[in-house]
Amino acid sequence: MTELELRQLVKDAGVALLKEGLVQGTWGNISVRMDDKKMIVTPSGMDYIRMRPEDTVVVDIETLEYESEVKPTSEKKIHAAIYRDRPEIGAVIHSHPLWSSTCAAARVTMPALTEKMRELVGEDVRTSAYGLPSTKTLTEGAVEAIKGRNACFLANHGIIVCAPTMEEAFEICREMEACSKLYIENAVKAVLGKEEVTIDDIFEVFYRKVK
Repeated sequence: MTELELRQLVKDAGVALLKEGLVQGTWGNISVRMDDKKMIVTPSGMDYIRMRPEDTVVVDIETLEYESEVKPTSEKKIHAAIYRDRPEIGAVIHSHPLWSSTCAAARVTMPALTEKMRELVGEDVRTSAYGLPSTKTLTEGAVEAIKGRNACFLANHGIIVCAPTMEEAFEICREMEACSKLYIENAVKAVLGKEEVTIDDIFEVFYRKVK
């Protein structure tokens, strides 16, 4: 793909995240590998709908340097670290889907609940060590948690997924959200002794925990 096509791919991915409810507002960030040395990432704090392909930023994977008046996402360190560690990876998405973010806040290790999840992600999904946004601690924790997997929870901070293509990365986001919802529902069923639970049941159990 040409550079313009890759920029458009990142733009389209941001819009798709919003439309599918996998991110809110300007949260999250997306990247695609250009080659062995460079990646294209979303700009910092820009609405995905308003963002133009030319607003995306080319960043050096090794040095994190960029030649643009537009500032790249502050989480470029995580994207670059994954590309350096995983040469087969071509796309990375950091997002905040509702159910996945809940699991991230609870800092769980979620087993593969479906065969599809096992094929897409691995045997389980680990949670990284907690780190503040854009810090070395967060970056190192994410790289460690995602080793041998294609997704991980970021403690209190959503999810990171990676794949050879953007299409595959999106499919992982979708499956992560579906399985996270199933994981929470199963946990609530066990607490309440019910075969089926509603959103009110889930809130009740979480309220008890918080209280």
